[in-house]
Amino acid sequence: MMTRNKSTRPTDIDYLQQRVTYLEAEHQRYHHAMDVLASMASIFGDHHHHRDMSAILRSTHDCIHRILPLDDAGYYLVDDESSFNLAYRQPGCGNPDLEMAVERLIEEGTFAWAINQNHPVCVNAGPDYPAGAHLVLHVISTRTRIRGMFVGCMFGNPQLADRTGLKVLSIILFNSAYALESAALYTLREHQHNTLRKITQRQSRELLHQHSHDTLTGLPNRVLFNDRLNQLLQRRTAPNIHLAVILMDLDHFKRVNDSLGHRAGDLLIRRLATDMRNTFLCAEEVKRYHLDAANITISRLGGDEFGILLEHVDSLDLVARFVQQLIESVSREHEVMDHQVFVTCSAGISIHPFDGDDADTLIKNADAAMYEAKQRGRNLYQFYTQDLNSRTYRHLVMENQLVKALAKDEFDLHYQPQISLRNGQVEALEALVRWHHPEKGLQNPAHFIPLAEDTGIIEGLGQWVLRRVCQDILRLRQAGIELPRMAINLSARQFRQVDLVERYTHILSEYGISPSHIELELTESTIMQDIKVAVDIFEQLHQLGFRLAVDDFGTGYSSLNNLKHFPIHSLKIDRSFVSDTPHDRDDTAIVTAIVAMAKSLGLEVVAEGVENEDQLNFLKKLDCELIQGYYYSKPLPFDEVCQYLMAPDR
Repeated sequence: MMTRNKSTRPTDIDYLQQRVTYLEAEHQRYHHAMDVLASMASIFGDHHHHRDMSAILRSTHDCIHRILPLDDAGYYLVDDESSFNLAYRQPGCGNPDLEMAVERLIEEGTFAWAINQNHPVCVNAGPDYPAGAHLVLHVISTRTRIRGMFVGCMFGNPQLADRTGLKVLSIILFNSAYALESAALYTLREHQHNTLRKITQRQSRELLHQHSHDTLTGLPNRVLFNDRLNQLLQRRTAPNIHLAVILMDLDHFKRVNDSLGHRAGDLLIRRLATDMRNTFLCAEEVKRYHLDAANITISRLGGDEFGILLEHVDSLDLVARFVQQLIESVSREHEVMDHQVFVTCSAGISIHPFDGDDADTLIKNADAAMYEAKQRGRNLYQFYTQDLNSRTYRHLVMENQLVKALAKDEFDLHYQPQISLRNGQVEALEALVRWHHPEKGLQNPAHFIPLAEDTGIIEGLGQWVLRRVCQDILRLRQAGIELPRMAINLSARQFRQVDLVERYTHILSEYGISPSHIELELTESTIMQDIKVAVDIFEQLHQLGFRLAVDDFGTGYSSLNNLKHFPIHSLKIDRSFVSDTPHDRDDTAIVTAIVAMAKSLGLEVVAEGVENEDQLNFLKKLDCELIQGYYYSKPLPFDEVCQYLMAPDR
């Protein structure tokens, strides 16, 4: 009994010692695995910095290498085209054997098979490695997306590898996949953020540019023009160096828009802006004015108005030469939409410090000078002088008074008869507008019509005149007086109204007046400005039934070739030719030729300004149909013209 116990005790002790050793080893491996797992936080890196996939894979490999005895390892990531690309290699391993082996596994489909296993798989390393080498494959994936493949090379039987280590491998790669996913999302977010920032910056620049530049021409606009002028005034120190403010706009630009359309007007403005930029911002070109292109600012202030700043100007003569070249470069024929358009411009100049110390004053004074240039005939420039402010102020006051006068019905019509030399009857009345100024009394049209024309008030005033004429026709009919027609003057600006025909037709239909009772008079110079457009408008008015007359004939230099295209009914000989007949030989010859020409064209002739019997007898001999003038009657208010028409001895 004692012998048997002695023989078995050493075996039990050995077993217990082996068991203890095994458990201690397992315990160590367990703690080692726990330690490795605890260190996996390094895989995710610092969330406050840019995520680097190489850093993630390096941290991943550091964890894996602590649990598996790898001789070589590679980490392959999947790109957008589902191709596996080597992203990280175990340090110190640079031979191509691993990459060649992976290529072979991909071609064989082993990679695809390993992906679906979702756990470590072991395959023979193949001919590229020595005998006994094996590869451990493990997919790198989250629960929703495959990020890549881990490939580890081990010499000897990988089955002898620690099972705990292989389990930890799965956990590490699973966490690594999420870290890569997070990095990819972070990178995408950063890319989107950078893209959004670039878009925002670009849009901010575009908005700033739109705020400070004209969209049609790309030139600085009024906002930037004023800002630069203020900056230049703040920087100025040298008293003998001047700053010139130039305002320029096109003469009668509205004609282009009215006749060819706003698209043509825009094309013309853009072309002029390009020409000015190429000419006056060219370094070689501006040397002649002792200027630098950087000292010149060209802006489009709106519509057809441009503003130019010249800094470091040492001579007013150079400013004058600069502006003269500006006018000459603009004032020429331009081709717009297959049409030849002749354009002129006017400019006003103010100089700092002589004409103002602040931007508003300099701009206001340059504007006054430009207005003066237009008053003097256009297509020229004018320097500001102190006297211009008072004249501009008077015009501004009168403009405001005209607007109020139209609203308060301060206008009135006087009528001057047109008498037939054949029977002595009144054939027509010409309506002439008068203004009952609240302080100055009755105003002659010569005092306010030009300003109404320049400011556009004439358009509303013209419609008022037609309405009053229609009302007076109805009043005459109620009094038992029926006249063949009433004559109304159309100014150049009214004639260019796009909706002239529609507006006038609407007013006549409103009062039930036939267009045949209205004769529209246009000066010869007005219709000769753009013959093609004038003929078109005349045709429209003629088809509606209006009578048409050419006023002040003989002053507009029209030719018979032009005149024959117009569907007109009568010519009115300007009073300047009639006043000295029959004693002045030249005027007598002109009036005789006009009457003969009109008769050859089948047109009625009206002679204006007839004041004495010699003129009357001369016109009778020429067989002139109608006369108008003080010889028979001055322009009369409505009540007086009624008395004139009803007088039995008239």
